[in-house]
Amino acid sequence: MKNRHEVNINETWAIEELFENDEVFLDSLDELKSLSDDFTNKYKSLNSADQIYEALEAYGEIRALTDRLATFASITTEVDTTDGKVMKRFANFVNEMSKIDANLSFFESMLAKTDTNLLEEAKKNHPEYKYYLERVIANSKYLLSDETEKVLANLVPTFDAPYKSYADIRYGDMAFEDFEYDGEKIILNHNTFEEFLEADPRDDLRRDAFKRYHDVLRKYQNSDASVYVTHVENEKRLSDIRGYDSVFDYLLSRQDIDKEIYDNHIDTIMAELAPHMRKYAKIIQKIYSLDEMTYADLKLSIDPEYEPEVSIDQAREYIVEGLSNLGEEYVEVLNRAFDERWIDYAQNIGKRTGAFAAGPYGSHPFIMTTYNNKMSQVMTLAHELGHAGQFYYSNNTQNALNNDMSMYFVEAPSTANEITMERFLLNKAKDDREKLWVLSTMISKTYYHNFVTHFIEAAFQREVYRKVEAGENLSTDDLNQLFTEKLEEFWGDSVKLVEGAELTWMRQPHYYMGLYPYTYSAGLSVGTIISDKIVNGTDKDRENWIEVLKLGGSVSPIELASAAGVDMTTTKPISETVAFIGSLIDQIDELAEKLGMYK
Repeated sequence: MKNRHEVNINETWAIEELFENDEVFLDSLDELKSLSDDFTNKYKSLNSADQIYEALEAYGEIRALTDRLATFASITTEVDTTDGKVMKRFANFVNEMSKIDANLSFFESMLAKTDTNLLEEAKKNHPEYKYYLERVIANSKYLLSDETEKVLANLVPTFDAPYKSYADIRYGDMAFEDFEYDGEKIILNHNTFEEFLEADPRDDLRRDAFKRYHDVLRKYQNSDASVYVTHVENEKRLSDIRGYDSVFDYLLSRQDIDKEIYDNHIDTIMAELAPHMRKYAKIIQKIYSLDEMTYADLKLSIDPEYEPEVSIDQAREYIVEGLSNLGEEYVEVLNRAFDERWIDYAQNIGKRTGAFAAGPYGSHPFIMTTYNNKMSQVMTLAHELGHAGQFYYSNNTQNALNNDMSMYFVEAPSTANEITMERFLLNKAKDDREKLWVLSTMISKTYYHNFVTHFIEAAFQREVYRKVEAGENLSTDDLNQLFTEKLEEFWGDSVKLVEGAELTWMRQPHYYMGLYPYTYSAGLSVGTIISDKIVNGTDKDRENWIEVLKLGGSVSPIELASAAGVDMTTTKPISETVAFIGSLIDQIDELAEKLGMYK
């Protein structure tokens, strides 16, 4: 792999369009400090609806600039963790932001305590701030004194330290050794394991790589556990300090979701999805003639020799055509993403695994992935472009205080795109083998990752918070045991849990982002239903979806889903999605049998 400065610039994002260089970045940070000071001096009280509106506009300007600065400082660390200058810049920014946030911490508290009649008048006169003001008022009972809020804001870098420690351990300290297999040098690191080796069809190589990879993780399990437990206990302390009934209520308040909905997601999927996925595991076992199906075999492709190689240019053609139903304007956004270098494809030393999209207010979005020329990467790109499309629409329609939709809904636009691409490829399939490949990709790529991997994370995470809520002190062994129990509950006796499976909790950063893992099932449930409307619905259905994307965070996530025609107050959309997954697995089973793949 190349160093960052050696990769083709056309495979990197045009991050300089956000801030040309450090000097411009630092000047803008100084501007933010100045805006913050001016705001603090000007808005010591709110005495009219017009003044409330004026303050919200000024506060939005501050948040917009903060968003751009934070995005630049953070995402530049993701593409090269070996660049000490970039890592130091991010650390310095976090420290400066804690002071700025402390300076501004009085505002929402003051806003919440403002005369109710004035707030109602402001909502009536300026409906674009209605949901924001409602959220401020709803959370006001959990606000502390201005001085306490200021202290807590100053401590943000301390509260965020566990995530940085996790990243430092994973990407800075973990050292993997390359090894030989049948005369071939095998490079082992996070990227090669998760992108290639975990799904390698050679049984002995795949299982050996699994063991070697997790042997390294095991060396750091105590450090990782200490960091994670500290993070969870910090959240529990904050929930108690603010007076929430539980740490769950504290974390779910950020998403504007009731705990009953959260619990129903996890309970429904555990009961209804597990039988389908156990059947899928047995299909893999039969195709590969495995004496036993182990946890190290679950990422195997149904037909690994079939997956076509796809260049970046070809991926673009697939995506533009596959998502063309969304209209000319949406296609124009897609083309801009490719033409204007919104996307970072490069494989380089120090680049973190996975993919993500960021949508700083007042800028175009940015997408990070690691492109490996496989057709499955087309779906990853379509997924992240779904995020980018939503950012683009909401940033251009909503104000800076309303552009971010709830975490609960945020995966809906991305998964809708991903599934739409897969439906497109399925409709274009020339024969049964190609159809089988698309169906298996839908399971292994889309639904396995989002509806299985993240679901088990969510089920594990719930147990961790339950233990901490009950006052228990968790150890490394406790975390390993809890994860093992969730794996056993989901897979039953269809999959043998080999040594290392219990350490899977160490592989995801989502645990440091609140109750994020379960929201994938919400997004994918909405996305599955919306995708059907995009492919098989009417022009009105598709136009309505674009209008939903424009809503951003101006309404609650449940209202967003309702506007898209999906009622997430019930488990019906989840059950329908699980049934759809089951139908895909049944089709895979039938085609594998028909094509003589069972041995």
